Amino acid sequence: MFINFWYPMALAGEVTDKPLRTRALGLDFVLFRDAQGAVRCLANTCIHRGGSLGSGKLVEGQVQCPYHGWRFDGDGRCTHIPTLAADARIPARARVDAYPVAERYGVVFAFLGDLPEDERPPIMDLEQWGREGWSVTSMVYDWNASFDRVIENGLDATHTEFVHPSAGLQGGFDPSAIRGQRLVTGPWSSACQMETDRVDIEHGHHGPSQQWTFLTFKMKGFTGKFRFYSFVRPIDAHSVRRYLFHARDCQHGEKMDADMVKTTLGFELEDRPVIEEMRPVFSPRDALTELLLPEDEIMMSYRRFLADWERRGWLIDDVALAERGRRKVFAVPGPGRRETRNWVLEPVPLVSPAA
Repeated sequence: MFINFWYPMALAGEVTDKPLRTRALGLDFVLFRDAQGAVRCLANTCIHRGGSLGSGKLVEGQVQCPYHGWRFDGDGRCTHIPTLAADARIPARARVDAYPVAERYGVVFAFLGDLPEDERPPIMDLEQWGREGWSVTSMVYDWNASFDRVIENGLDATHTEFVHPSAGLQGGFDPSAIRGQRLVTGPWSSACQMETDRVDIEHGHHGPSQQWTFLTFKMKGFTGKFRFYSFVRPIDAHSVRRYLFHARDCQHGEKMDADMVKTTLGFELEDRPVIEEMRPVFSPRDALTELLLPEDEIMMSYRRFLADWERRGWLIDDVALAERGRRKVFAVPGPGRRETRNWVLEPVPLVSPAA
């Protein structure tokens, strides 16, 4: 699991007039709307006595701890301590980490890291959202699998014949039908593009936990474009919540929307047991644990990106987090830590970059 990326924390409609506790990267966060209606995201633990802010309530657009009534604003600063006199100074350390937030596609995203704004990777663009001539459906579900195994499943173009009988492609894979396969890379992403007589395919990832699949059909009697976008939040090292969008420029209407959701959910139910039983649990970084072939080039590229982000010091040490988390409270360091020192919550343990 990596810091310094945007993660989908909740559906926008789930953040109402009460604090919402959510979990990501093995840590707890709280979402709430301030007095202006903007969504805010804070580390969930009150720095006084460890209360859960997400179990508290909102008072004038600020979240109030249910244990002793300490209040925190959207920037994580404590603004009110009931036991202090009205003219008393609130300690400078009375703050929790706050994280940048963006509402897009009906989802609340939070940037869980401390990078300056001009250095942050962007959120993957769902360019068909709200565009005329496109229908978009969405669904949310959980898997008991590591985020990298889930993303790699979306990058795998050759499992369909064997995992998805509902697609009707059993026995129909012909390696010679694939032509023009190529790998395209960007600053935060890589994609595999290939052409066949029936459909052009593109699978790609953006950052460690956002992934897309583009299908352009050109069969006799059916042409059209399907676009799948997957935003994955690692709940912890062994489970994820996936926000999946399907856009199409054909077959419009409510009935087709319902059919597409049903079909897509069917694919997910077929994928899930296979991915949840894969070993090792996490995708390997070395070249020996799995025997990869040229068709797996996109997986190799994705793993190279993960290795690079690990070298930058962004990989959470989930073993240390689990072992020390019973007696320590950790938080993903937010941008505020670049401006101020002396925080109560300890920064989440990270894997030391390799020499």
